[in-house]
Amino acid sequence: MEAELKSHIAENLRKHRVLRGYTQEYIAEYLGKRDYTAYSRYEQGRSNLKMEDAIKLANLYEVDVQELISVTPSVSAYSDNGKKSNGLLSILVDLDGSNHTLEGNINKLKKINEMLAKNEI
Repeated sequence: MEAELKSHIAENLRKHRVLRGYTQEYIAEYLGKRDYTAYSRYEQGRSNLKMEDAIKLANLYEVDVQELISVTPSVSAYSDNGKKSNGLLSILVDLDGSNHTLEGNINKLKKINEMLAKNEI
């Protein structure tokens, strides 16, 4: 796996984990790793993501595997016309009319906003 792709995968894994409030230790346990360093190497881009682990993580995060391994970020810092926006971020959320879904999306948006404030994304 080339270094740039590993870097994108690492970034996607970290974003999904942080947005959901999981620790590396929790994810490592979920994947059946002996300790968190095995998972940590994925987020550092030092190990190739195994397909079996990608499928498990996609199920946990309720996303397609493609979203985890995509070079194109799922959380985009680009406007609809493809030009870099001035520090603004456009995010698409799904709503189903339930308060539970609404509250979940609000919490995710708050975490994304915190990450933006810290220049983590």
